[in-house]
Amino acid sequence: MTASRRFSVSLAAALAATVALSASALSAQQATPPKAAEAHAHHGAAQEKAAKEEEHAKSGWKELDAFHDVMSAAWHPAMKDSLAPARASTAQLVTAAKTWAGAKAPMGCDSPAVKTAIARLVPESEAVAALVARKADDATVKAALKTVHDTYHVAEEGCKPMKHDQH
Repeated sequence: MTASRRFSVSLAAALAATVALSASALSAQQATPPKAAEAHAHHGAAQEKAAKEEEHAKSGWKELDAFHDVMSAAWHPAMKDSLAPARASTAQLVTAAKTWAGAKAPMGCDSPAVKTAIARLVPESEAVAALVARKADDATVKAALKTVHDTYHVAEEGCKPMKHDQH
């Protein structure tokens, strides 16, 4: 057998082995039940959600946390173009903003920037409620809600309250 022929035979054998391995991997992939993959994806999403909730639960400022709960329930569906939760919760959003604006700031949250952002949440939340009352289109409500969300983050990120047992 010539060197060229031996190379061709070796190449063909290697190619056949690669095809066999690929077919084996594909059948193993197809044998994995879709529910297992979905459960794994759902588990990761649940862990991410729990981590985000815990992150906010540590703020120590109950009015901030209460506003976050209402804002989050409205904003996260709105990001996916589902405005029904936002439209249904405008009264709670306004109430939470007013309550937070009237609360005494804990140490670490009493900066002028944080106070200004919190004060802005009241008229911004009222603007969302007014748009909803006028039956404004989803894009307009979403844009106004984004303004509230962004202002909330200015306040939250500028706020470093102490733990419950320290204030």
